[in-house]
Amino acid sequence: MEFAVSLVERMPSIMKKDQELLKDMLDLIFQLMIDIDADIEESWLRPPEGFSTEQDEEEDNVNFGKGCVDRLVSSIGDEIMMPLLGQLVTTTVQNDTDWRYKHAGIMAFSQVGEYIDSPEKIAAMIPIVEQHCEHPNPKIRFASLHCLGQVADDLSPEF
Repeated sequence: MEFAVSLVERMPSIMKKDQELLKDMLDLIFQLMIDIDADIEESWLRPPEGFSTEQDEEEDNVNFGKGCVDRLVSSIGDEIMMPLLGQLVTTTVQNDTDWRYKHAGIMAFSQVGEYIDSPEKIAAMIPIVEQHCEHPNPKIRFASLHCLGQVADDLSPEF
């Protein structure tokens, strides 16, 4: 995946012409992001006071995937990547059988704010993320709050 994303960064004009390949790359990135343990550790279920997420091996997949999404949007541009990413995020967030899909979709969406020049471009996604702030799964709640915080920070002061 690192090699493929590096190629996109070096030759974005060629890759812009093949949106099917970009969609396939996003699919692979999301597959990597959901490749985390389905069981939620006790520390997430009953976090101690002052809880913080220390990066563990499992989160490396999520963070790497977020970085790949960030690099693709940066290289290709939001005009091409947002529809592709939006479709994939919408599909993953609707998955009610495996929480890891929702988590991956929301975490990936958190990466787009800095590339958007107007909150209206992502206005349709905000209620979807917002509704997951009270999800029973703590990792989905975290992803939703992280996403809203990241988007608010990136689109300040308009958002």
